[in-house]
Amino acid sequence: MLRPLKRVRFAGDDSGKTSLRIPRARRDHLRLILSVLLFCAVTGFSGGQPRITISALQQKIAGLVNAERQARHLNPFVSDENLSRIARAHSEDMARRGFFDHVNPDGEAPRDRMRRAGYHCPKTSGENIFQNNLYSRVTISGNRKTYEWNSLQQIAGSTVSGWMQSSGHRQNILHTAYRKTGVGAAIAADGQVYFTQLFCG
Repeated sequence: MLRPLKRVRFAGDDSGKTSLRIPRARRDHLRLILSVLLFCAVTGFSGGQPRITISALQQKIAGLVNAERQARHLNPFVSDENLSRIARAHSEDMARRGFFDHVNPDGEAPRDRMRRAGYHCPKTSGENIFQNNLYSRVTISGNRKTYEWNSLQQIAGSTVSGWMQSSGHRQNILHTAYRKTGVGAAIAADGQVYFTQLFCG
């Protein structure tokens, strides 16, 4: 699921003019600063973007999922690094090839990907996927883009909340047959964040 983005354009207002006298010695310095700011604006950078790492996202998702289980008196999942690697590879594949599905373009379903990685679930397995964004809103004014960045908590929280509001995903999270889990995340070049969570019982 992709959170909707609000795209807003603003027109400039040239009705007011202000003059400002700047000493000659400072003009070159100000030109350099303005050039850097203009480059950042044109290329889409804006201040305030939080530092978000893949490992922190994965840990936060796993923690929130276990909190949902414990709130219902269920045992927390045991994190499995091998499952996480398989999950992360699928998220990276979705980000790289631009698809969003449990089955990749090569026709591999979750069980196929686990089997290819040499991983075996003795009884049952499942998978949740989610598509989120680094930002919730982008404002465009001429060539300038300004982003309203999501925090790590917002991205992880809305992902788990989205799963819990979907019956099939919720069932996977609260399934009593599953014992182990692995979470994998990937961030695409366009700011979309892909999550895969595998379950094993």
